[in-house]
Amino acid sequence: MKFPTLHLVLSIIAICLIHVAQAQGNSQTVRGTVIDDDTRIPLIGATVIILGSDPLKGSTTDPDGRFVITDVPTGRVDLQVRMLGYEPQLLANNLITSAKESVLEIRMMESVTELGEFEVKAPERKGEVMNDMALVSARRISVEETSRIAGGINDPARMVSAFPGVAGDPAGDNTIVVRGNSPKGVLWRLEGVEIPNPNHFADDGATGGPINVLNSDMIDDSEFYTGAFGAEYGNVYSAVFDMKLRHGNDREREYTLKAGVLGTDLTAEGPIPGLEGGSYLANYRYSSLALLDQAGIVDFQGVPKYTDAAFNIKLPMRGAGTFSVFGVGGKSNIQQEDKGYTGDTLFSNSDFGSRMGVVGLTHTRTIGANSFLYTAVSMSGNGSSTDYYEAASPGESPVELWHQDDLAKWTLRATSTLNTRINANHKLRSGLIISSERFRMNSASRDRDTELMETTLDQSGNAATFQAYTSWKWRWNEQWTMTNGVHILYYGLNDAVSVEPRVALRYQVAPGRAFTFGAGLHSKTEALMTYMAQDVDAQGNVFQPNRDLGLTRAAHAVLGFEQFLTEDIQLKAEAFYQYLYDQPVENDPNSAFNLSNMTGWFTTKPLVNAGVGYNTGVELGVERFFTRGYHFLVTGSVSSARYKALNGTWYDSRFNLGTIANVLAGKEWELDSSEGKDRTLMVGFRYSMQGGQYSTPIDLDASLDAGYEKEGSPAWSDKGEAIHKLDLVVSYRLGRVKASHEFKIDVQNVMNAQTAVYHYFDPRTETIQDIPQLALLPVLQYTLRF
Repeated sequence: MKFPTLHLVLSIIAICLIHVAQAQGNSQTVRGTVIDDDTRIPLIGATVIILGSDPLKGSTTDPDGRFVITDVPTGRVDLQVRMLGYEPQLLANNLITSAKESVLEIRMMESVTELGEFEVKAPERKGEVMNDMALVSARRISVEETSRIAGGINDPARMVSAFPGVAGDPAGDNTIVVRGNSPKGVLWRLEGVEIPNPNHFADDGATGGPINVLNSDMIDDSEFYTGAFGAEYGNVYSAVFDMKLRHGNDREREYTLKAGVLGTDLTAEGPIPGLEGGSYLANYRYSSLALLDQAGIVDFQGVPKYTDAAFNIKLPMRGAGTFSVFGVGGKSNIQQEDKGYTGDTLFSNSDFGSRMGVVGLTHTRTIGANSFLYTAVSMSGNGSSTDYYEAASPGESPVELWHQDDLAKWTLRATSTLNTRINANHKLRSGLIISSERFRMNSASRDRDTELMETTLDQSGNAATFQAYTSWKWRWNEQWTMTNGVHILYYGLNDAVSVEPRVALRYQVAPGRAFTFGAGLHSKTEALMTYMAQDVDAQGNVFQPNRDLGLTRAAHAVLGFEQFLTEDIQLKAEAFYQYLYDQPVENDPNSAFNLSNMTGWFTTKPLVNAGVGYNTGVELGVERFFTRGYHFLVTGSVSSARYKALNGTWYDSRFNLGTIANVLAGKEWELDSSEGKDRTLMVGFRYSMQGGQYSTPIDLDASLDAGYEKEGSPAWSDKGEAIHKLDLVVSYRLGRVKASHEFKIDVQNVMNAQTAVYHYFDPRTETIQDIPQLALLPVLQYTLRF
């Protein structure tokens, strides 16, 4: 099955390469706004030029900080930005297409040195984050970068699995394991506020899923953090996705139509009439397979149906700051029938659905000459439902209900952040985050011994969370930078409190060489289901064993080194140690159960915050940033993740993957171009390897006697096989005047490797079966921009 797909891809490449040349035929406008990073005040008189243009193309910002550069040849360009008294900026590798204007917001930082000539630095090319309070374990994610990484399929969560110390789910979800931590510890933020898991078909309590609700056409450059987080990030111990929505074009109407395996969607953007600088951006997507199913073109059980939408409306008000109204939402459902290997005997059927959504209002306002206030209010909701039936005997009807759940949560959040620049050397940032949750949770399952339905969730109510933080940045000089602060978390459901100091240092030894250090305390609440889970005691009384469970906590320390080997190649290394404490383990001196070995859902086992553990390792990455038509990234990490439960025995964590490695590269060719047409071919690959997860062996004899899966011993002693995967991406872009077409194929697991990822007991065959890694999957997509 793999060879026809691979031959098709190679044939496309061979045909396109016949026409390789260097000509270009179209041009576009590059414009935007230059602002002060600390105050959000527009900067007047900043110069913006296109490097390498002949004759030189450039512009100077007007009193509103705006600039316009017309007739910029399509392709990739570098922009240099200079302003007296500010650190120069180089925005590298901007992709200019004929169909859409390039609209930029450029933030400049006041220089700590005396006025004079400076060497231009290139934060964009280094993948540095815009958040200048983050000095360690931080990486920017550009949308353009995500689109050209093999296996990324335009999903930032899949793209970050190429970073050091980060591993994806080989079975197909975009769930990530970061430095040996459970995926449950990941925090998703959008526009500065925490949001529910933004993935379709997501189990409650999980942080990943098969398909991201956030459409790539809506997302701006975002940020990803893997440890020793800054003071503004709370309720997290594993990793942070800090996502931003882009603003629509405020002068021209533009549209994007996509059709492919993962969905068919339309994006529209443009100016708001009568409001200078105002814009709208909206997107709607529907499952392509669902469309084909409704048309009768495909006919098989288990068609995944999903839809999502998003919008972002920018409303600048002179004298009153800038408001934005945004929203993201998605709904998914799948109905399946299990008819066994022959397809003619009904064993079970299921109906699973999930949903999430968030709407919000943000406001940014300058206060005086040295401060700005950012405020956001949001309302979010998420939930899932499952109905699972089994035949009383194979092929018999009616079927019997074996599991049913209905989970729903609504959260009102408000956050406000004050950013103040005391002078070029000192900066303060402080904020408050208040959340109020309402929930309704019901779940019941049939006990396989008694064959009676047992209720494990039947609760409704509310819970509140309060967070406050403050941080201080001190730039001693051009070499030394320090940030420190404190984050406070209070959880009203069980009155849990955490006071978390944070500190980070950066020592710039020389241009292109730096040492970094970060440390801090972190904590996180568990999923509401864990606290609300119920059981029945020997007297028949219903109780909640984990209502008073506390916060899960960790202490992080990171030491890093950065070195530019050449102008375009950077080496980056980090060593980390995470001490895990107050881990939720079963309140049984003979048990090895640790809640952190789960990726979602909940347990009715009685838990206590008495477990400890550690994650430690070394990460290394060598990256060539996209210049002169190609890029590459080589990453590797070696780590250990272990924990100790109440029985006093040390175990390998489920997510103790050991070794993770990635090699990826991409090349772009500008092909033969005629008048009014640009042709570009891009080819990329990614080879990844990660160690297998640990699991507890299945006791086959006990499972045969019971008729369902029973665990054996010793706990967490089986190490899974290493997972190897090769991905390939090919795209062909054709640009015309005011329109562009792109044909793209992203083939996951080109060699169709089928290494076992998980194991389970199958009572029908009375054997232990494997769940292999995701099979070869070609994801085709056509994009029209106009």
